[in-house]
Amino acid sequence: MVKAEEIRLQYFCVCEGQQEKMYLGRLSRLLKTDRRRVTFIIKQGLPGSILKQRSIRYDKAVLFDHDGNKEAFRKGLNACLRAKCDHAYSNLNFDLWLLLHKRNFTSCVSDNRAYVKNIRDAFMLDKEADIKNQKTLERILGQIELSDVKTAINRAQWIRDHKLPGDAERICTITCYKNPDLSIHEFIIKVLAECEESI
Repeated sequence: MVKAEEIRLQYFCVCEGQQEKMYLGRLSRLLKTDRRRVTFIIKQGLPGSILKQRSIRYDKAVLFDHDGNKEAFRKGLNACLRAKCDHAYSNLNFDLWLLLHKRNFTSCVSDNRAYVKNIRDAFMLDKEADIKNQKTLERILGQIELSDVKTAINRAQWIRDHKLPGDAERICTITCYKNPDLSIHEFIIKVLAECEESI
């Protein structure tokens, strides 16, 4: 009997915050099998720090938020283009991506805290839970399985597919939309495809 070849994948990721970093750790564990290892080498920092990582020989990605700061968002996208790496953004913030693992959410929001109540409900948290707290994040991520990741991808893609042309905006050379909008699912799709994992 011929043993299947082991898949070993590495990605270098610049993450703006703790949520993104911890999420990639969870995804790595979910993708681990007897014959597959996926490693995310994470540097915490602003998107522009990817430009200092020139000697990396494997795929690079930057996970960052819009946060209602259009100029910082533009700079983040520009850094991704200059570094020839994947942009994996969330508009308005990463809470949207987490929420999509458990619920549809297609409403435009104007405040960074707009997703908090929905996250607490979707992940059965205390009504006062701080969703940015490490212990709470561990609880949230512990409820995410690979099937939930695939569901989040489909929901994010649905959001993108149902945008109107008038909602589109070209930033650098990238088409972006008013929130809710994401590109993080595109990076996750790439990772799953390279893992030979169906969506």
